[in-house]
Amino acid sequence: MDYATIMVHLDASKQLHQRLHLAVQLALAYRAKLVGLLALGRPDPRTIRDLVDDDRYLASCNAWHRRVSEAAHRAFEGATGVAPIRTEWRAPEWGTAHTVQVDAHLADLVVLGQPEPSRELSLLDDHFVEAVILHCGRPVLIVPYAGWFPSIGTRVVVAWNGSREAARAIRDALPILSRADSVDIIQYLQPDVADDPWRSPAKHAVSWLAEHGVRANLEEVMLDAGDDPGELLLSRAADKNSDLIVMGAYGHARVRELVLGGVTRTLLQSMTVPVFMSH
Repeated sequence: MDYATIMVHLDASKQLHQRLHLAVQLALAYRAKLVGLLALGRPDPRTIRDLVDDDRYLASCNAWHRRVSEAAHRAFEGATGVAPIRTEWRAPEWGTAHTVQVDAHLADLVVLGQPEPSRELSLLDDHFVEAVILHCGRPVLIVPYAGWFPSIGTRVVVAWNGSREAARAIRDALPILSRADSVDIIQYLQPDVADDPWRSPAKHAVSWLAEHGVRANLEEVMLDAGDDPGELLLSRAADKNSDLIVMGAYGHARVRELVLGGVTRTLLQSMTVPVFMSH
């Protein structure tokens, strides 16, 4: 299995060029089609109703949308113009998280950016990335807003807890894992916690990958009281000079709230390297 189509989300963020760079590298590696999808969010109708001069506000939003769309399109063409890959530009009017979720079904891998703390140049929902991860049904590569990453997938750390999401993640990441120079599977064990019969041991992941020609090193770490496995995972990835973390994304929608698992939340907030997530 390879990635035939890769979709990269484009917006008004400064990190746009880093995201495009990695998306192009992946498209080249897998000879995949690259789809650039513009989604900037839309003005909140409730806010507009409360404004005295709502027409002027909408005109300003439309002008901003045109400027950002043109800039993003130029960036997409600049990043892909000389690359021997097939491309497609998609710019639906006022694209939202729902737009990305729906269009993601046309792709094998979706590339998103970690939200910047300020988010001044966005009308997207605060939980845009989380919503796409949990609802798009495709693996998602999230690129940190800080730092420069020339490539990914050379030295990979896989977070394993034996769950369905973890098993899905290594299956979805297999094209990357198959090309990696090193793969380290890390499982954090909690003392005095009964084994969940639905979760498989980390050696299952090692054996499954071996059947696909991937040699993985296994590291099992017993947690101490108060340890944050998400922070430990980031620290271990830094120690190993890893350029990618692969993990299952844990969470669910409750009424109008997205509830994320602890490690998923930590990684989305504090990632220092790109993270590949599957739900």
